[in-house]
Amino acid sequence: MSHSTGTRTDALLAVPPRPVGDDARARVRDRLVDGVAGAVAGLPPGGLVEVALPSLRRARSRPESVGLAEPDFAWKPVFARRSLGLAAVRACVEGRFGGPAAAVGPLADRAVDEWRRSGWRTFHWEPWFDGLGAGGRAAVLAEATTWATPLWAAFDWAEFGPGVVLGGADDQWTCPGPRAVRLKGRCEVRVTIDPPGGPADTTGTAVGASALVSVSGGSPGGDWPEELSYLALVAGLRSTDRPVPARVLGLWPEAGAHRMVEVDGGLLGAAADRVVTTVALTAVARSNAPDVGGTVSTASEEGFGVEDGAAVEPALV
Repeated sequence: MSHSTGTRTDALLAVPPRPVGDDARARVRDRLVDGVAGAVAGLPPGGLVEVALPSLRRARSRPESVGLAEPDFAWKPVFARRSLGLAAVRACVEGRFGGPAAAVGPLADRAVDEWRRSGWRTFHWEPWFDGLGAGGRAAVLAEATTWATPLWAAFDWAEFGPGVVLGGADDQWTCPGPRAVRLKGRCEVRVTIDPPGGPADTTGTAVGASALVSVSGGSPGGDWPEELSYLALVAGLRSTDRPVPARVLGLWPEAGAHRMVEVDGGLLGAAADRVVTTVALTAVARSNAPDVGGTVSTASEEGFGVEDGAAVEPALV
């Protein structure tokens, strides 16, 4: 284990200096509900508006692209990298493989064998992968290995204990109001900060502080604190019986960068304001293209909406 890996792990598991209380969460929720209600006031009839972390980034960097129709979905190697990469890291954490490079091939073959035998698709891409030639399969495995290796090398996984969760369902919260607006938050790792023996719910799961880890492409922009806080916002709104995640660590492997934010009420409010701005831009786009129906989403970057088959089926990772 490198010094930086141990330091990053310790920082993620440190006792939160200023956890967000229920009153602060309620204030941010009310601020978000009021803002969204105003943003969708002139929205023409249609399906729900869906917001995710890539939506916030596009609204800031390329506002003219928000609300555009998604292209037709077609599988390609980059769309399978997260689900297979997460499975590889999970297998490494469990001690079944020494690293992602050794794990991705056997895991992909096992998933295809299971699909052939039972029809069950663990990752959704099994039929597509099964039809690829040797070069195509190699490209899929290379993408997954490249995606998973920095995540695997980022932490001392033994320090997380049994409370670590890789992947899982996206956090989702639907904003109450006259129009359906759904927030989605996707993270790659969730860790429990409470020490063993802490309070637990009826399922035995520790109830207390937690931290999230997000993997993104590109490099962190100047707004990374509120963007990472958005993930804590959605998680905190989804499960009000649990504390808002205390911190979020972002990894940008392509840039060799990582950033961590200690979540507080101010950052949650800034994240809520970004949501309102994104919804308002989407409403304008819908007003200029009233024939758009169904779900309006600008979440295709970094896998939202397409990666792991989310455009056609929910990702089971």
